[in-house]
Amino acid sequence: MLYIVYVDINDASYLGIRKKVFAQIQVLQKYFGKVYYTTYCGQMMYLLLGDEVITKELAITRQDCNNIILKWIEEYSISRTYIRYNYSDKWFIEFLRQQKERGIRSILEFPTVPYDGELRDKRLIVEDRFYREQLSQYLEQATTCSAHKEVFGIPSINLLNGVNIEQHPLRQLRKKDNKIVLLAVASMAKWHGYERMIKGIAEYYANKGEREIVFKLVGEGPELEKYKKLADKYKIQHNVEICGKLTGEKLTEQYNQTDLAVGSLGMYKIGLEQASPIKLSEYCARGIPFIYGYEDLGFNGTEDYLLKVPNDDSAINIQKVIDFYDRIGRDEECFYKMRKDAIERFSWESIFKPVVEYFK
Repeated sequence: MLYIVYVDINDASYLGIRKKVFAQIQVLQKYFGKVYYTTYCGQMMYLLLGDEVITKELAITRQDCNNIILKWIEEYSISRTYIRYNYSDKWFIEFLRQQKERGIRSILEFPTVPYDGELRDKRLIVEDRFYREQLSQYLEQATTCSAHKEVFGIPSINLLNGVNIEQHPLRQLRKKDNKIVLLAVASMAKWHGYERMIKGIAEYYANKGEREIVFKLVGEGPELEKYKKLADKYKIQHNVEICGKLTGEKLTEQYNQTDLAVGSLGMYKIGLEQASPIKLSEYCARGIPFIYGYEDLGFNGTEDYLLKVPNDDSAINIQKVIDFYDRIGRDEECFYKMRKDAIERFSWESIFKPVVEYFK
């Protein structure tokens, strides 16, 4: 079997994608044995098995990438492919056509639907909108982290974003004081919308707020500089802490010093009302109540441990955050319930069962 990825999943900015891809591969290996996977880096297409690079070839163009993958499908007798969708063009459609001719059983995963707001190149947008209408001619099954029953005419399996529970231990409860520590772990993209939290903190203090609110940002990305400048503008630098990229024990230390976690607050910017980002699953596994601003497919929205805010550009109401924390933020019974929910809802073995059944 071959898992096809068109980006460099070893790049730091794709850490979340890497974790998801490897978790899915682990499930597929259990049922289908060897699962090769591809990654693209430095104009080279790589074929890997586990941590071992099996082969690599120069791939300058999208056409090169797809031709090389077709060559590997023949060489390694691949009969099943799972493709993480990037975008549609002439060469991707041609790749799918040749796959179908060879009798390859294939699933196309759409990480985001709709995804138009994520494409920046105007030429690419026009090209994609034309060619994606042909996808259904060559594919019988898709998956997506949305509630869509079909995508571009392809029947879709609805997936949640799962989590490796063992890699996310239940956090420790920090010592009680007058402070509320908020933590956002993200790639700092526009759909995270953390300017809303920064503006909310500024408004809270402008209105004589007395509780100490600290908002920690863990991660790197294109929006981070904007967040720094906003904190400077509102003179709340001591309330907004830039932590940089953290992993492993250092990240766990930050989780242990956190009261509430923050998910995406800017989905409206890319036209999304519903989504299933992996981060809320991870917060849930660690037992940290969280705040987010869209319809998350993994939660019904009425759980005690979450605070859902509007999916727009309004500043976050910090008094509501304080009330949420005072109600649930130190309830250890709630933390264990979150852990239990994460195990039952977000294990990849459970989530990926329909995919396994299709390939069988």
